[in-house]
This record gives sequence, structure tokens and C-alpha cells, in this order.
Amino acid sequence: MDWPRYGRVTLKPFHAGLTEGEWKGLYETFRDPEVAEWNGSSPLRSPFWLFKRLVQAEMRRKDRLAFVILDEGGEYLGTLELYDLTPEEATLGILIGRKDRWGQGYGTEAVRAALAYAFGPLGLKRVRLRTFAHNLRARRAFQKAGFREVGLGPGPGGREDVYMEVSRDQPEG
Repeated sequence: MDWPRYGRVTLKPFHAGLTEGEWKGLYETFRDPEVAEWNGSSPLRSPFWLFKRLVQAEMRRKDRLAFVILDEGGEYLGTLELYDLTPEEATLGILIGRKDRWGQGYGTEAVRAALAYAFGPLGLKRVRLRTFAHNLRARRAFQKAGFREVGLGPGPGGREDVYMEVSRDQPEG
């Protein structure tokens, strides 16, 4: 079980198989209205069985790697993906679904684990992301993990997005 780790977190690949508790945590993450708002989406309304089937279908895509984020006790915290994956780069997406764990550094640690994996075993040269400009907590977490802001653009619902990236040869921030 050589999964990406950093600090207190472990990234468990979806392809390793999720426990029922991890599936339920993932489902509740996407059903939560506040988490959906920060993700620029609507809360999930699908039944659990359909959600599970859709996620399993998405995970068969070759341009995507998905992980559940586990805390130091092996409990579900959220989800992290590397998508639009090419041999050179990927886009990172992360959701900490356990709101009682927000602001405790778990997101930064999960991002650092993902970057070590992206720049190590995957051999990527760059990882990019976008987040809402008003999501200062996320922006700070990404900057702590080494990302730098590279631009602004329109986001969903008339909001502004910040584009960020980090390169393998860039010194860690």
C-alpha cells in the first residue's frame, strides 16, 4: 500500500477500491450545499446508487486520477483529482468535504502529497488549477503548497477565477 502521503494525510486511489464509509463520505460531500457553493456547482440530488455508478464510469477515463483524502486515523476527509492529465501536465481539483476539518491544514497537506506524486512517479512538469478569487482560504493553501497565481478570468455565476500553477523545477513556496 504505497499511496501518496504528506504530513497527516494519505491519498487513496479510487482504483484501490473504496470502503462503504468512503463512498458515503464522498456522496455527502457532493450533496452538501455549502461545499457545492465553494465548488461552483449545485448540491447533488441523485440517489446513492446512481452517484456510485456515475463516479465509477468517470474513473475509467484515462485522463483522470482520483483519490479520497484520508486523515491520520484513516477517516474520510474529501476528494482530490488530477484531471486533463497528459504526459506533461494535469489540473488539480480538491474538496475537503468534512467541514469540521476546514482550516486545519489538511487541504495543503493533500495538495503537497498530490504534487509529490505528480512530479515524482507521474513525471509531470506542471500542475495547474483554478479557484474562486474570493476563496482566500483555498488560495492561501495552494500558495503554501507552492502554487503561484498566473492570471484571472471569468468564473461560474459571474464570479472571478484565479488561475494558479506550479512547475516541477520551481522552488517550493
